[in-house]
Amino acid sequence: MDVRVTPGGVAVSLPKPPRPMPCLEWLAEALHVPPAHVRHLFRRGAVRVRGRAPDPGEIWNRPTQVWIDEDLRPADVASTSLAPVRVLYDDPSLLVVDKPENLLVHSDGRDAPTLDARVQHFLNEEGVGRAYHVHRLDLGTTGCVLYAKHGLALRAMDAALAAGQVRRTYFAIACGRRIRPGEISAPIGRDRHVAGRFRVSRTGKAARTLVDVLDEADRGGRRWTLVRLRLETGRRHQIRVHLSAMGAPVVGDVLYGGASHPALAPGQIALHAARLQFRHPYSAEDVEVRAPLPLAWEELAADVGLSLGCLQGE
Repeated sequence: MDVRVTPGGVAVSLPKPPRPMPCLEWLAEALHVPPAHVRHLFRRGAVRVRGRAPDPGEIWNRPTQVWIDEDLRPADVASTSLAPVRVLYDDPSLLVVDKPENLLVHSDGRDAPTLDARVQHFLNEEGVGRAYHVHRLDLGTTGCVLYAKHGLALRAMDAALAAGQVRRTYFAIACGRRIRPGEISAPIGRDRHVAGRFRVSRTGKAARTLVDVLDEADRGGRRWTLVRLRLETGRRHQIRVHLSAMGAPVVGDVLYGGASHPALAPGQIALHAARLQFRHPYSAEDVEVRAPLPLAWEELAADVGLSLGCLQGE
C-alpha cells in the first residue's frame, strides 16, 4: 500500500479489498486504525475520492485512491536553543529518534525545551509532517522514541502499542539486592504520599516486565547489576518502580532510592531504551531500531566492575 504525505494531507493507494466492503470498514482495516477514527474523518469531511466525499457505507470492490485532509505544513516552534535531533529511523510516515538525558518529550507547561520541539523543527526542514510522539520516556531516561508524522500513522501505531505489537527493550544498571531473572508482575498505582511517584499497589493497574540479568559485580560494598528489560505493559515509571520494589533501583534514580554516581549527569538515570521493534502499518515490513548507549555508561560500568561487552549484538 502506497502512502504519500504532503503539506495538505495524506494520499493513500488502497488495494482491492478481500471482498466487497463498506468503505469505512475497508479504510479502518487497511490502514490499521480504529473505526471510530475513520468515522471522525468522515464526519469532518476529510475523506475524498476523486474530489468527492464518499458515503461511509458505500461498497468498495476495487483499488481506490483516497485523500485524507490534514494540515501537515511546517508548524511554529520555539526558535531558541533547538539542538539537532539524532535520527535513528526515518520514512515518510514514521520517525525514531534518540532522546538524550534531561530532556522532556513534551511540554509540562513550564516552557522547558522538549524533544517534540526538536523533532518538529526537523520535520519543518523536511517541509512536511507533525511531531506526534507515540510513547514517552522519563526525563532522565535515554534512547528510542517513536514518532508519527501524520494522524493516520499515529492512530495505527497507538493501536499497535496498545495491542502489544511494539516491542520495547531497555538496558539498566541497578544497585541493591540480587535481581532474580524472569517476569515481574506487580500492579502499579500512584504513591499518595509523594507527588509524581508511583509504587507497587494491589489496587494499581496490571504491570508486567521481563527481566534478564546480563552481568553482576560487587564493588564498594554494593551489588551492581546490568539488566535487560522488556515492557509487556506500559505503565508510567514501570521499570523504575519494579526494580525499586525488588530492592535494586536504577542507578541515579533518586526518586526511587537509586544510588548516585558521578559518571551520570545530574538528573540522568542509568536506564536506556535500547531497541524498538514493530511491524510497519503500510509496508508490513518488520522494523528494528537500536539506540547506542550513552557515553556515560562506559565510565559507570567500568567503575562498578560491570562489562558492557555482553551487549554486543543486543
